[in-house]
Amino acid sequence: MSIPLSSFDPPSCNVCSSSMSLFGDAVVLKKYPVKYFRCATCGFIQTEQPYWLNEAYSSAIASQDVGIMFRNLTNGEVTSAALNLLFPDFKSALDCGGGHGVLVRLMRDRGFNFFWSDLHAANDFARGFEAPADLKFDFLTAFELLEHLVDPIAEISKLIAMSDNVFVSTCLVPEPAPSISDWWYYMPTSGQHVSFYTKESLRIIGRKFGRHVLSIGTFHLFTKEPTSYFRYRLATSPRIARLINKVHSRPSLTASDLEKMTR
Repeated sequence: MSIPLSSFDPPSCNVCSSSMSLFGDAVVLKKYPVKYFRCATCGFIQTEQPYWLNEAYSSAIASQDVGIMFRNLTNGEVTSAALNLLFPDFKSALDCGGGHGVLVRLMRDRGFNFFWSDLHAANDFARGFEAPADLKFDFLTAFELLEHLVDPIAEISKLIAMSDNVFVSTCLVPEPAPSISDWWYYMPTSGQHVSFYTKESLRIIGRKFGRHVLSIGTFHLFTKEPTSYFRYRLATSPRIARLINKVHSRPSLTASDLEKMTR
């Protein structure tokens, strides 16, 4: 594969279109020298145009993602609490970038009508519950997806089009921004993380789509209508979320799902 020469002219920010400056460089996939740029306005960090993605996604789940199961369990607790406290009347939800379907299966087992979608991974654990085409959902999750987006505005617009309420997770760039070698989340050895956000860049994205944004830790909620920050804070604490979910437990969909799959 021919490797394009990196431009020394910084690109425009993929979030706010402001000017960027060279931030650092790393060896991606242990062989490609890659430049990283940071926005002077919103602090967003992006790689140069990622020509290596086909190789990076030769396996949908990077081998470095050793926390995938623990993360799904935590996301299941937090998502359940967010729905119980903020959207108790929701009818259907989509997990976008759902990997092998672990979270969808967990949520359905908890009694939440979730569906699956992913461009790269095979649906192993939620077969039969792939997202129906052109359906709008009351709630959408996209965990550990934003950092993979080459064109965040275009891709997030697709999420917004599918739901008024979009719940995402991604680690925000600490302040001051650490160098590439000093923050694990850049993850150059996997080659899949190409976009890195700040609270300001998320606020800008929210304004572009007319959405309110609540951001605590790694969890970020975009909603069409304003919602309670206090309840959101409770829901995004895994320890408190577990207590909330015990009080607001729902009948599991496991038995009805089995019936559907064995007819």
